[in-house]
Amino acid sequence: MKSISVIFIVAKYPATYGHTSVINNLCHGLNELGHKTAIGAFSFDSDPPKGVEKVILKKNELLRSGVASLEYDIIHPHQAQVLYYLLFKKPEKPIVFHYHAASNIIQELNLKSSMKLFKKRISKFISVSKKASHHLEEWAGKCDDVVIYNGVDTKFFHPGLEQPYRKGSPQLLFVSVLRKYKKTVDLINAMPELLKTYPKAHLQIVGNGEDFSRLQNIIKKKNLEKNIEMTGRIDDEELRLRYASCDMYVSASTNEHCPVPTFEAMACGRPLVLSELESHMEIINVSKAGLTFSFSNNHDLCQKIINVYENKEVFGKDALKFVQNHSLQEFSKRVEEIYNKILN
Repeated sequence: MKSISVIFIVAKYPATYGHTSVINNLCHGLNELGHKTAIGAFSFDSDPPKGVEKVILKKNELLRSGVASLEYDIIHPHQAQVLYYLLFKKPEKPIVFHYHAASNIIQELNLKSSMKLFKKRISKFISVSKKASHHLEEWAGKCDDVVIYNGVDTKFFHPGLEQPYRKGSPQLLFVSVLRKYKKTVDLINAMPELLKTYPKAHLQIVGNGEDFSRLQNIIKKKNLEKNIEMTGRIDDEELRLRYASCDMYVSASTNEHCPVPTFEAMACGRPLVLSELESHMEIINVSKAGLTFSFSNNHDLCQKIINVYENKEVFGKDALKFVQNHSLQEFSKRVEEIYNKILN
C-alpha cells in the first residue's frame, strides 16, 4: 500500500485534552501503518510525539498560497477556527475536517460561519459520534460525513496494571478539563449521600481548568477533603494507573460528543456511570459498559453508582469487549480507508 503523508492542524498545540489525544493517537497509529504524519499549528507549547513532524504555520502564507504551501497528501484540520486560513484560497489538495465538538458560543459561531463560507471546499467530514454528526448538520446543513468513534491505545491502557492510587471503596474517577459545563460539582455534591452507603467511597478528579479553585473551595466547605482528591493535570503514565486504580469512571458533564476518557477507562476494564447526555447514552447503548443517570439528581447518581459497583465485573467485561473494535489500530485503519478513497 502506498505511503500517505498527512498533516493534522489545530490553532495551538497541545489543543484541549480530547483533541490532542485523538491527534496523537492518529499520528501513532498511522505511523505504524507506514504513513508519514505531522502536526501543524500557529504556536506550540510542547513538541509533537516522537516520529511526528512539527510544522509552525504562518497565517499570511496560508492566506496568500493556501494549502499548496503544505507538502502533504492530506490536510486534516481538527478545529473550525483554522479553516479560515486553510480554505481562504480554494484548495488543490483533499481537506478532511474532523469534528469533535463546539463547547462554547465562539466555537459554535466559528463552525457556523466557516461552514457557510467553505463547506464545499472540504472533501470529507469525520464526526466523532452520532451526536456530533447531528450537531454538525444542525449548524452546517447536510455534510458528507462518516461517524468514527475515537480509538484508544489498548497496548497502553489495559487491564492488569498496578493500582497504586486506590484510596477507597468504591473508588471513582473523573478526568477532564475543569469547566462549569462539565458539572464536576454534581459529583462532589453526591458524595455525602454515597458515603452513607459506602463510608470508604473516594472520588479522584483529574485535570485542571477555570473551575479548579471553585471546586476546591466547595470540597473544603463540605469537609470532603478525605474523600475527594483533586490531582491537577498529570502525565499519561500516571493517568493509566489512575484508571487501573478505580472501580468505575463517572461523569456528570452536560456537553460532550465522544469523550476520550470513557474509552481509556473501558480499555482498562472499568465500567461507566454517565449523565443522560445524548453522547453518553450513545456510548452506553453501544458498549453496554455501564449506566446513565438523570442530570443534577444526586439520588439517581448514587443509585447508579451502587448498581454498577455491585455488577462491576459484568459491566467491565462488556467494556473490554467494546474497545476491541475501537482500538487505536482499528481507528487508524478506518481513517486510512477514508484517505485512500479520497486519493483514489
